Amino acid sequence: MNFFGLEITGEHARIVAAALTGAVATAGYAAGRWAEHRRRVHFRKEDLVTSSILIEFYGVRSHEGRDTLHIITQGSSATLDGFFRSPELVHHIQRAAARHPGLLKLDKPVAHRMMMDEGKDTITGLDPKANMDFLNGRPTRDDATLFGYAAYGENHHDGQSLRDQIARVVLMVASPALVEKFTSAEYVKSVGVAHAGYRPRCDRLHDFAKEWQRLQALPATERSFATDKIWQITVRTQN
Repeated sequence: MNFFGLEITGEHARIVAAALTGAVATAGYAAGRWAEHRRRVHFRKEDLVTSSILIEFYGVRSHEGRDTLHIITQGSSATLDGFFRSPELVHHIQRAAARHPGLLKLDKPVAHRMMMDEGKDTITGLDPKANMDFLNGRPTRDDATLFGYAAYGENHHDGQSLRDQIARVVLMVASPALVEKFTSAEYVKSVGVAHAGYRPRCDRLHDFAKEWQRLQALPATERSFATDKIWQITVRTQN
């Protein structure tokens, strides 16, 4: 075969074919390695706010003369798709959590109210017996409760383990009395924790308390269920 004045024999063709096969294989291997690297980089940067939610109740107990933060987790983490009924709402929450870590407020008022309503329904439905007592006029106790959603990155350790690289949406639940204490930065520093991993929770509660304080100072005309990051609700519990 003559190609641009060069005589190409069968041996030459086999060599060229082998070279092309090797080049394609090398390119494929390199592309695969690059894709794997990109997935690892993406995973390191990715945050579990895109997939899970946890409910945490906060309280303070006195221990050896010092207030200590006490946390109760309501069950295990759930997927956002399992917690919220609307796929569109899940999309809004994922976007807000990824772009604006901290206390969550969705851009669309309707979506924000839907998110808060589902959190309220979850909290108030935790004690079915108390709800039935209420309906039938038996003794119950009405407790004022504050709640709001938050997404924070876990960057308070060495950054090498998985739990340091991820976070999740948290439905934060606390009493007004506790939140009033946590408005003080000095009190936040003085509160004890069970271990160092709980220290960021104190900072989150401080953010929560400051936001509630800010909302309380606003005129009623400037507040709305569709925009408030924190809601106060009544939870009925058995006496």
